[in-house]
Amino acid sequence: MARGGRKDQPINREQGPVAEFVDDLRRLRGALTLNEIGHRMQYHPSTLSRRLTPKELPPQDFVDSYVRACGHDPGPWIERRRELSRSSTDPQVIEPGSATETREAATPWWKRPHYLVPAAAVLFVPLAVYLLLPASPSLGDEQSPASASRASGPPVPEPGRGFPIRIDRMAFRIFSPWWTQTSAGDIEFWSLNVCPQGTTTYWVAVHPTREAVRFACNTWQYHKWADVPAGTYHLEIWKEHDGQSIKGSGAMRSSVPIVVHPKSTPTPSST
Repeated sequence: MARGGRKDQPINREQGPVAEFVDDLRRLRGALTLNEIGHRMQYHPSTLSRRLTPKELPPQDFVDSYVRACGHDPGPWIERRRELSRSSTDPQVIEPGSATETREAATPWWKRPHYLVPAAAVLFVPLAVYLLLPASPSLGDEQSPASASRASGPPVPEPGRGFPIRIDRMAFRIFSPWWTQTSAGDIEFWSLNVCPQGTTTYWVAVHPTREAVRFACNTWQYHKWADVPAGTYHLEIWKEHDGQSIKGSGAMRSSVPIVVHPKSTPTPSST
């Protein structure tokens, strides 16, 4: 089946457990295209395609981000990957510190498909995130997302219906705490991020099911995602990885009661 302009090459599951694992990851995305998954992960489809081959076990960070982008709980998939990494003698499984990994670490970052960068930030609950930065154009270049509107400062979130967000420093991308809502409702988000010269926009999305929205820097911005179904969600906020950092604050408000999960990631229940 052609997905996102690229055609998946069939995987021979008899090659071994890594091939089975990668084939199952491919099937997990169902009708979603590589472009749609890449949009959610901020990966170029060609990078996704390279990772989803049976040649080697995908990195744990990639598996986590990919499964989330497919709208599923990454926990069982990460545990399955760990079991493969611990027990397999298959040469496809690359362990930390192996010769292959050492060669990649010695390769200059600009020649690698992607590399790890810290996205240091503080939310309502302090959150430090390390993310795979894809070698791809920005979302702003690939897509035409909706734009947030100008607004005044946010109201104080009512307990059980929202939470404040503070960003002390964001170089690339951060996530809010997860929350669960048992009925459909509107999600509103106010944000004011101060950006340095040359940085004018950033993006916000309600994951795993809502579209990205472009926010302008240095002014209060507002957007409402209407009729968000019952389920478990989180906000993702990101910008161009241009070496600049932004900081600011904001607030999320729901029209229906929510339960916030600040310390653990529950199993997403939305589809």
